[in-house]
Amino acid sequence: MTSLSILGTTIRQDAEGRFCLNDCHKAAGGNPKDAPAQWLRTDSAKKLVSALIEEGVCNSAQAPTATVNDGKNNGTYACRELIYAYGEWISAAFHLTVIRAFDALVTGQIAAPALSEQEIVAQALQITVRQVEELKAENAILAPKAEVADKIASSDGLYTLNLSAKAAQMPLNQFTRIAHANGFIFKQNGKWNAYSDKVKSGHCYVKFHPYRDRDGDERFSPQVFFTPKGIERIARISGQH
Repeated sequence: MTSLSILGTTIRQDAEGRFCLNDCHKAAGGNPKDAPAQWLRTDSAKKLVSALIEEGVCNSAQAPTATVNDGKNNGTYACRELIYAYGEWISAAFHLTVIRAFDALVTGQIAAPALSEQEIVAQALQITVRQVEELKAENAILAPKAEVADKIASSDGLYTLNLSAKAAQMPLNQFTRIAHANGFIFKQNGKWNAYSDKVKSGHCYVKFHPYRDRDGDERFSPQVFFTPKGIERIARISGQH
């Protein structure tokens, strides 16, 4: 089964091919106001579900939505049209992200099955021998940048935004401004998140931290990390590296 990934989050599918709305919610930042249950209560969602049933898009064995409570794949699953509508309801930016994720899935730009979290981390941390050699050569020519490049090239960890800025030798606000302006990160519900293409390319990594809202429900908040490769790229863009 081909897997869909949105902003680094794998979107599960049920046996009928519907996609998990809860996973989409997680990818969008997990804000309680954006929960699938909230959206499904809206008139627009109800009308869309009714229209899909009336058009016969989904037969009796495959309703537009389905709830799974099997202890493993728990969640609300919905057909592709509803995933698009849910993304639009959350925000225009997330709607575009959903559309592009499906486009990438159709054109084969997303591997199937999706990479595990461990594999994504491994890819994000990978710096090839050629890249290291290129950095060393540049350091020999441009002495002022040698110290930063050596730190970055020899690192095999993930950096928070604050540590990334320090490694790149620039203020945090300058680092985030450059990263945002150049399509690495974006603000989502007041939190920085990373674009999926930058996660796939190994420049960034996003970890979702669980927390409990006032109702006791589990939610997820994103935290962006930069890899050595990502820090080196931002430093290059800034003109300091």
